[in-house]
Amino acid sequence: MSRIVEELDKIGCEYMSGFPMSRYTSMRVGGAADLMVYPKNQPELILVLNTLHSLDVSWTVLGGGSNTIIEDDGLKGVLVSTRRMRNIQVLENGKVLAEAGAVLGTILNISLRSGLSGFEFAAGIPGTVGGGVVMNAGANGGEIKDVVEKVWVWIDGKEIVLSRDEIKFEYRKSDLPRKSVVTRALFGLSNSNRSDIEKRVKDYLDKRSQTQPITLSNSGSIFKNPLEVPAGKLLEQLGLKGFTIGGARFSELHANFIVNSGNAKASDVIRLIETAREEAFLRKGLLLETEVRIIGKEKS
Repeated sequence: MSRIVEELDKIGCEYMSGFPMSRYTSMRVGGAADLMVYPKNQPELILVLNTLHSLDVSWTVLGGGSNTIIEDDGLKGVLVSTRRMRNIQVLENGKVLAEAGAVLGTILNISLRSGLSGFEFAAGIPGTVGGGVVMNAGANGGEIKDVVEKVWVWIDGKEIVLSRDEIKFEYRKSDLPRKSVVTRALFGLSNSNRSDIEKRVKDYLDKRSQTQPITLSNSGSIFKNPLEVPAGKLLEQLGLKGFTIGGARFSELHANFIVNSGNAKASDVIRLIETAREEAFLRKGLLLETEVRIIGKEKS
């Protein structure tokens, strides 16, 4: 790691060794990252990625940590965090340009103040632009693909720009180039009455507070919805609502959420996920696909 640290010092990028990921992810579980790196903007991110690429070191990029489970053994190599990259610019004609680490909810608030509609679906979504684009984040009847126009990604030492049509978004998935990293994105919104936007946002947030365990540590929806039945309803049918392993349990409010009761380990969460997948297949013949990303020393 000494060579990496030397190069990071030259760039002027902030970093920390042995960072406990339980302090980073929204589920509040996971071991330590060997080295956490915090680029402060898009140009610095490019420099960091180029450096890591040239040194042929293992690295992983992570945004807000709201849709990721870090295993108890932590992460090897370098974890590049985009949390410092939060620049958002409102441009002409309803365009909004945002860096990868910008929180979706912040973009919503800024667009609302500017009288721009289209981002209301993101009300209550804690994720960032980078993660949102990668997984085509959505809620309340809308998705990232509905508003994104261009996405800049780093790949093999250079930054390229892709149009929405080139990415080919699907349900909770985007067809980005393998091993690419989202650096920023351009969204196209429309002018609207601010009070109308505020009402829609309030309605979405009210519904979210009534149907999701927002006061407890969680990673959002655990499984994608199968075509046959919503994942939450399926898990209820399987009798898993409230089912507990260690300090983790399927929420009594919404079964497709796993919550940390305060002392959960990543292994508890993963065992719950594996249990649900086994039960869904054995009893219903359905294959549940996770919406959350699970990474650790063997997967990073």
